[in-house]
Amino acid sequence: MIDHAEICMNRGATCAAERISGVNDNMHSSHYHEFYEIYYLESGQRYHLINDNLYLIDAGQFLLFEPYVLHHSFGEDNVPFCRLLIYFRENEIISNELRQTLLGSTGAYKLQQNESKQFYQLANMINVEKQDPQQYSSEYCQSLLNTMLIILFRNKREKVKQAQRNKITDIISYINANYMNNLTIENIASHFYISPFHLCREFKQYTNSTIVQYINKTRIIHAQRLLYSTDISITDICISTGFSSTSHFGRVFKKVTSFTPSEWRKRGKYFDSLL
Repeated sequence: MIDHAEICMNRGATCAAERISGVNDNMHSSHYHEFYEIYYLESGQRYHLINDNLYLIDAGQFLLFEPYVLHHSFGEDNVPFCRLLIYFRENEIISNELRQTLLGSTGAYKLQQNESKQFYQLANMINVEKQDPQQYSSEYCQSLLNTMLIILFRNKREKVKQAQRNKITDIISYINANYMNNLTIENIASHFYISPFHLCREFKQYTNSTIVQYINKTRIIHAQRLLYSTDISITDICISTGFSSTSHFGRVFKKVTSFTPSEWRKRGKYFDSLL
């Protein structure tokens, strides 16, 4: 299913929204964005794997993703659902205090009834405006978005409890903690006392991604952060994120992001200029 809001963001928008309905619309593998995402579930029920944490959310609950967080959405067979998505960049946030509060805010949430109704109404108003922009549209949506975040952070809210952990979530956690080291299928399998064949089969079934693909994505996420936020050389970033050579790093980076590392760094400076 085409995510038109994401296309808008990748073309330089600072805020975008879209309502998407589906049945058996499961992600092929974990993915991430370079911007924030609010995922509000209007109907149905969905599982979300966020890094190594698994959540089951119901209608009226929502998720907040920070940039560069791997996540994967899926559901039971033949269960219809509808979600409202809002993407936004940091420059849409009007205060430094709110920006600081957003740090570490990734997770699944539910609000009290009144606040939940207000939160959803504001999200829907952003979506309506984005589909048919009027005068002062950017300012209007920015005001609505910031009001949503204020409602979220100043009122009583609960994080949705995680679903039960299992062997694969433990393996993902191990990869996240050791991506900078020499990770191979063999040494991961040995660490968890399972065969390489069993490891690859179970990991693929659970995440719809191979272990090598997941390791590469994890490494590239950390490389993107360093390219965006530091002046560390590309060679040093290559080494610090677990790649054995700059040529291999460049090939994987291009495959995952469609940019070279140097192009990505220039792109980050462009978005910084919008702040």
